[in-house]
Parts: sequence; structure tokens; C-alpha cells
Amino acid sequence: MKNILVKLVFTTLFVAGVGSVANAQFRQSIYLNGNIPTGSFARSVSSAHTTVPLGYEEIGKDASIGFGLGYRASYRFDVGVGEVAPFAQADFMWNMISSDWRKKYMDAEYTTPTYFNIPLLAGVSYFYDEMWNDITPFAEFGVGTDILKITREGKKSKENNGTLYYAYKSSAAFSWMLGAGAWFGRHVSAGVYYYGMGTHPIDYTKKTLRKNNVAAAQLTSNNALNHGRETRTVGSIMLRIGFHF
Repeated sequence: MKNILVKLVFTTLFVAGVGSVANAQFRQSIYLNGNIPTGSFARSVSSAHTTVPLGYEEIGKDASIGFGLGYRASYRFDVGVGEVAPFAQADFMWNMISSDWRKKYMDAEYTTPTYFNIPLLAGVSYFYDEMWNDITPFAEFGVGTDILKITREGKKSKENNGTLYYAYKSSAAFSWMLGAGAWFGRHVSAGVYYYGMGTHPIDYTKKTLRKNNVAAAQLTSNNALNHGRETRTVGSIMLRIGFHF
């Protein structure tokens, strides 16, 4: 399925470009993004887990509504009935954990974990510019990869020469998006999107266990020293406001 989508994107880019280079318009775009998490990324932490830090079994869940920025470079071609614009883009998305859990971290004086997603996509937009003079509807899709970063949780402690925090690592995952909206004039657009950012494996880094008697004891008590790898399915419903030049 991934190979089919990738081939479809590059085939579309090639077809759109043939015979239209002379009429191409290069565009750069900056986006302001608001996102609502979906998938296990939005799933509540298990009711059996009531204390902080969360640990690898529950981290990557309970993400709150987030914000972000995006950059896109594109070429816009006239194809007779509307226009097509192949593009490459990068987004940066920031989500905090839910407010209830943030309060627990503050009460315990622990560092609160934060989630970052960086989807890198290539795709194509279609514009139907024959309906209204100043409003141009569009639809678009893209495929690529998403990078998930989770900041560490817990705190450093001078007691027992140890620390009480977990650090995480995650691999990149296949990502895709679909969106639709409208341009208002030549420089502003608004659209609603779904970003499917893949299934990410999550594990501890070596920093979690390094010379860390306190954390090691806690990990042992959680039966996590011989754990299997956790995964999180990450998705977002997004509202994007674009500024084009």
C-alpha cells in the first residue's frame, strides 16, 4: 500500500509537470496549525495507573489539543480544468499531556513530558478556480514520514546519587494526509485535514537506566526491565490557516 501511494504521488507530479513548465508558478506557504489528537495518541491513560511518572507503558497517550507551524514549497500548473500544484512540506506539531496529568506532575515537582511530531510529506493539490472570483476550493493529499519525539519525564535528584526520570526513543513511521478547504484571494487559505502519522514504537533510552539506582529500582518494581516494546498510533484532525507568497 505504501509503495502504491508513493508511486501515485510521483506519477502525479510528473504528469502535472509535463507540458506545463512554462506556465508554472512557484509558491511558498507558511501555515498555522491547530490539531486534535486521534488514535492511541489521544487515548486516556489506564485507570490502573494513578501516579507519575507514567513510564513507557502509558507514555504517548492522553495528548491534549495542540498547535504548530508548517512550511510548503509548491509549483502551480494550469491543467485546463482547474490547477494542480505538486508540493513538498514540513510541519512541526506540539502537544502537551492533558491538564489533569500536568497537575499531577506539578504537584510532584516532576518535569512534564511533551509530545512533538514532525511530518515530512510530498503530495499534490487540486484547485477548482472556476466557481467564484475570490474563493478557490481545493483538495490535496500527501505521503511521507513522521518523526515522533517525547521529552523526558521525572526529575533529577541529589539523594542516593540517582535520578528519577525516564527518557524515550521512537522510530519514524509512514505518514499521510488528506485535506480540503479554500483560498480566499491569492494569499490566504483555510482547510480541514486529517493526518495519519503512523504507528510508532516507543522504548526507553540508555539514559533512563544509566547509574540510576532510584530509577532502576522503580523500573524493576514495574516489571519493565524485561519489557516488550510499546507502540502508539498517532493521528490528528487539523485546522490549517495558510499564508502564501
